[in-house]
Amino acid sequence: MKSGDWAVTALRALAEHDREREAPEEVETRLLAAFRKKQGRRQVKTVALAMLAVAAGITMFFARPQPKPKQVVPMPERRQPIAAAAAPAPMPTAKPKPRQVKRQPREVVTQFFPLLDVATPFERGELLRVTVPASTMRTVGLPVNEDHLTDRVYADVLVGQEGLARAIRFVSYEQ
Repeated sequence: MKSGDWAVTALRALAEHDREREAPEEVETRLLAAFRKKQGRRQVKTVALAMLAVAAGITMFFARPQPKPKQVVPMPERRQPIAAAAAPAPMPTAKPKPRQVKRQPREVVTQFFPLLDVATPFERGELLRVTVPASTMRTVGLPVNEDHLTDRVYADVLVGQEGLARAIRFVSYEQ
């Protein structure tokens, strides 16, 4: 006989001996009540978490920056006197200066950080660019200097088809 076989044999013998016995009805009632109470707490937690996620999604949706209208600056009119228009333009003698090309800033993004502990299956969603306080970066574990906690930073928020904010990444620009 192996070392663990005697325990299995003893448990089977005990189960066979007690097959006709049942727990008192009050034990079963208390056990079912405790089970239902625990299930009720779990459902309350799930509902509260879902409501919190929906509220976060709605907040993110309404907090996204509105596009600012671009200011149109009218071009100054070039008026030349009639006599000057008839004269030929002088030939330039100096070499023209090379134009300096401004480089467009390059976008730098972090990885996506999940906002839900347990995410439901994801089918489709929308990526929203919003501005949030820099302190938001601390909530996902990124370091932020105390002096800059209230500064605004850009973030991309992934919102699922059900309206829940699922993930966030932070955006910065460098030249």
